[in-house]
Amino acid sequence: MKINDVAIYRVTWFDAQDSDGNWTDIKDIQNHELATCQDVGWMVHRDETRLVLMRSRIVEKDEELREGGGHIAIPNSWVIKVERLEPVIR
Repeated sequence: MKINDVAIYRVTWFDAQDSDGNWTDIKDIQNHELATCQDVGWMVHRDETRLVLMRSRIVEKDEELREGGGHIAIPNSWVIKVERLEPVIR
């Protein structure tokens, strides 16, 4: 796959959020919220179950995408928003 054929996205998603382990009033425990997270990267995969973002890549002279790193798989059911980012050419 060519890197120029893979778009960059910002994905906003919910994740579990643990407590700090201290004694906490039961009302505060009941109101404990999910964490709202964001990741930015090349979307290298998306299907009915999940999307996969990759944050880093090895630059090849032929622009072929062979290796990447810093990747995350996010279940679609956790996703709040997917925004395609357009590169700014200077």
